[in-house]
Amino acid sequence: MKALLIAFTVALFAAGAEPASAGALLEVDGHLLKWVSHETDASTVITYAVLKGPYALPGGRRILSPDNCSAMHAFNDIVASSPGTSAEAAQRALRTAFAAWEAAASIKFVEVSDPQQANIVVGSQDFPVGRAFTNLSYLSSHGFSPVEKALGGPGPSSESGDAETSATVRGIEQSYVCLNPSMRWKTGFDGDLSVYDLRHTFTHEIGHAIGLDHPGSSGAIMAYRYDERVSELQASDIAAAQRLYGPPKQSR
Repeated sequence: MKALLIAFTVALFAAGAEPASAGALLEVDGHLLKWVSHETDASTVITYAVLKGPYALPGGRRILSPDNCSAMHAFNDIVASSPGTSAEAAQRALRTAFAAWEAAASIKFVEVSDPQQANIVVGSQDFPVGRAFTNLSYLSSHGFSPVEKALGGPGPSSESGDAETSATVRGIEQSYVCLNPSMRWKTGFDGDLSVYDLRHTFTHEIGHAIGLDHPGSSGAIMAYRYDERVSELQASDIAAAQRLYGPPKQSR
């Protein structure tokens, strides 16, 4: 299997707009993208690493934009330009974001120390641009073929109730989430749309990293505008995640 790299430009624009429609799934060349579990009766386990130093995408993978998480460094540097927000607060926001998706669908996130072995790698941009980006590579039997997917507006939504068994699904190989350390970040909503909340941003980016697209411009965490109208996952976000991974497993 060869790896294809798809670059996502994550645009969260500060403005009001129409409500988001039903949750949307990422689709490339007719294929839905998701993390594939080989355990039929268990939640899909997705590992992640919080960068503590420099990191570059592994060789042999293509990325369309040199700025989109191709080179990253320590996660804690995300708040380098945010004197009122600590690195510890940023880490709490990240873990809260992972926990929100765990509660929404049958997925489990496990932190690992080695980014080379992690499914999702999270850090700060080496080349600051925009605010936040997500890239991912996925598995294909057709060799390398660069594909661009710009997440700047409403995307097509898959209404399939059983995406897991669909022949159009492609397994995600690795995802990369990077935030701009030259931007100011905050924790919590205060009405200032020029400074983005970290928990909201991480929750949005993780949604892309597990296979979700923008459903519309407002009214959901996965909406492509940042407007501080919603602070928790909405019904459309949850429905999209459950179409890929199913509802959360009931604890026994």
